[in-house]
Amino acid sequence: MLPMTGQVSLLLLLTLFLSACGMEPAVVAVTSTTEPQPVEAVIPDTTVDKALLTYNPQGAVWLLDASPYSGHAVVAFPDGSLEERMGFIAGKKHGPASRWFADGHLRQEAHFVHGKLHGDKKTWAKESGHVLLAHLHYERGKAHGEQRKWYPTGELYKVLHLEMGREEGLQRAFRKNGELYANYEAKNGRIFGLKKAALCYGLENETVVYGQ
Repeated sequence: MLPMTGQVSLLLLLTLFLSACGMEPAVVAVTSTTEPQPVEAVIPDTTVDKALLTYNPQGAVWLLDASPYSGHAVVAFPDGSLEERMGFIAGKKHGPASRWFADGHLRQEAHFVHGKLHGDKKTWAKESGHVLLAHLHYERGKAHGEQRKWYPTGELYKVLHLEMGREEGLQRAFRKNGELYANYEAKNGRIFGLKKAALCYGLENETVVYGQ
């Protein structure tokens, strides 16, 4: 490893050599191909009743006294127990967001980064022992990766694989008795394999067509 002065001298000699040969020294720009990850922000340690917030659809922000709110907001049941809690940064949902049933069991939990779902989202049933109904994963607001859903009685219902909101890879659906009734691969918008029943879309000319 040359010392800094040696590196500067070598660069100068290389530039002079290229100029003497009638060649223009090249300027190389190094760029990163890695997409930046969402940055976590610290939510202020303040809490207000969510009823005090208003939603502005134009800016897609939540306001407190006409200003974008930063802090936590809560909703309570009539008995005072917590029904909902979420965080905000500059009017956008940020950080954990949780909802509970009146009996105290979790109803749903998710994670937001600057207004977009990012990370795991889980939903539980009200009855049947509060079984897990869905375990989904999001990247920057779009469903991404493996998505699992269960019947309210606990049997596995669907296992889907998505890439930024679009099906890509093996897709499976099951009846309550465990029988596999849909099993196929989605690749570049086309279907390969067995498809006995629609999951959440139709099929037209071997092209995946999503419902509304």
